[in-house]
Amino acid sequence: MLSAVMLAGCDGGLGGVSREDVAWAPSPDGQTHAIVVETNGGATTSFGYRVELHPAGHDGEAPVQAADIYGALRSACAYGVDLRWLDPTSLAVQFRSAERIKAARSVLVGGRPIRIVIQSHRINPAARCGGMAYSGGA
Repeated sequence: MLSAVMLAGCDGGLGGVSREDVAWAPSPDGQTHAIVVETNGGATTSFGYRVELHPAGHDGEAPVQAADIYGALRSACAYGVDLRWLDPTSLAVQFRSAERIKAARSVLVGGRPIRIVIQSHRINPAARCGGMAYSGGA
């Protein structure tokens, strides 16, 4: 019993995974918002990055998951992904490398299609070392 209590104190709960919004990017026309959510399962796992989209007005609509990227790096020491709108209906998700990538080609957000473009081999020299939440997202 004591060992279970001690383990629970290590990560805030047994099997706990942290989840934090770390970046946000409005589309050029302001109708769609993209959010990067960083997940962290602890010392033995890498960071995960989920890209979610929602209409600017929200209207109670749940976010739409566009991509799920595990172990992404933006530079030699910075984890994460960068978002860049190519036009009002095309979102690029950029990173240097990743262990696993799962992404939709397009998603429907607030009744309009948004194209998702995955761009690897993109280094962000301004990204600070560490996870996005730890380094302030930039």
